[in-house]
Amino acid sequence: MYEKYKLKNNLTVILAPQQDTKAMTAMVMFPVGSRYEPEYLAGSSHYIEHMMFKGTKKRKNTLALTREIDRLGARYNAFTGKEYTGYYIKASASYAKTSLDILSDMIFNSTFDKKEMEREKGPIIEEIRMYNDNPMMNIDNIFEDVLYAGCPLGRDIAGTVEHVKGYKRDDVLAYKEKHYQPSNTILVLSGKIDEKTKVLVEQYFGQEKDSKKPVKTFKPAAFGPATKKDRFFVEKKQTDQAQLMLGFPAFEYGAKENPAVSLMNSIFGGSMSSRLFIQIRERRGLAYMIRSGRDTFHDSGYVYVRAGLEAKNIKKAMEVIQSEIDKLIEKGVSKRELLDAKTHVRGSLTLAQEDSSFWANWYAKEALFAKKIQTPEEYIQKLEAVTQEDIVKVAKQIFKPKQMRVAIIGDVDKKDIII
Repeated sequence: MYEKYKLKNNLTVILAPQQDTKAMTAMVMFPVGSRYEPEYLAGSSHYIEHMMFKGTKKRKNTLALTREIDRLGARYNAFTGKEYTGYYIKASASYAKTSLDILSDMIFNSTFDKKEMEREKGPIIEEIRMYNDNPMMNIDNIFEDVLYAGCPLGRDIAGTVEHVKGYKRDDVLAYKEKHYQPSNTILVLSGKIDEKTKVLVEQYFGQEKDSKKPVKTFKPAAFGPATKKDRFFVEKKQTDQAQLMLGFPAFEYGAKENPAVSLMNSIFGGSMSSRLFIQIRERRGLAYMIRSGRDTFHDSGYVYVRAGLEAKNIKKAMEVIQSEIDKLIEKGVSKRELLDAKTHVRGSLTLAQEDSSFWANWYAKEALFAKKIQTPEEYIQKLEAVTQEDIVKVAKQIFKPKQMRVAIIGDVDKKDIII
């Protein structure tokens, strides 16, 4: 079980103890990401994440900061999404004090040195270029831009090269100050936790005071135009392999349909025994990588299919995908498929729970997105209750041909692809 409470400064703490582990993961999550940004600061949440490793009042530069973490043999990193930004350190529980000291120092005392801020624009620009030059990494950005055209959810998390070059220090710091407040902070500790943990949490995270009330507003999710020409985008690029991603609007994070969607994806394209894998890779040899999945946000979501394949095979692969969608809707799934899917998802969750990082990430996201936190066990109970009829119902709700969006990167002419 977990324990959730608030410090006097309204910082939210979640403790998720585990048995039989010597590690502890400390994760700080903020409900802020690229969809919260004004247009002129697009990518600034990601930029701020980078700057958190550039030195604090106590640890003057990157080397001083990272050397202290590295000497622990710890795993540490940060990540930015469209609706959240997170920072974590996973280390031996015997280093809990040091981990919390470093993490709180980064969050509350990073200096944002002017020279460092200008210097870091270079690596971020190169990161953007790296993604843009790599179709396998960039296809997600292209697809979401088509799906959420005109909505902040469609923007690249890192912004554009022009945005990054144009950041002004005062604007970035004002944006950070607006969102990085204790009352807007979630701290999750998972793994080996003892009676001293709460004392350390209070010591390192309970002293910072709110300087202003956080702003949590963002523009409502909106899908792009549903006209055929606007639902289809091809980035022509000289590559040996084309990347295909197609998808459909689906359900938001807290939707009651999501357990059924998860099982449907497992059957449809979520494993090496899934329908798409067997039909596209094994039976026809059209692709090496083929899978389906889903993504969710506060007020939106989507189901997708991704494939890496030779350009000449795109049309055939799309025909097979559509055929499998039709079978799913018209014939449903067998009892054996549903049982196997439940076992697959349950087994994957069981394995993941051996890692303290999984628990930290699970509870941080639940605290951010869910009206009421559910445990992995409660989620599994919902999975077990899903019926064959539920699978068909969500398939019919999601797989609507006139709502399908398609993105392709490769040596392809748009006129040669028919949707």
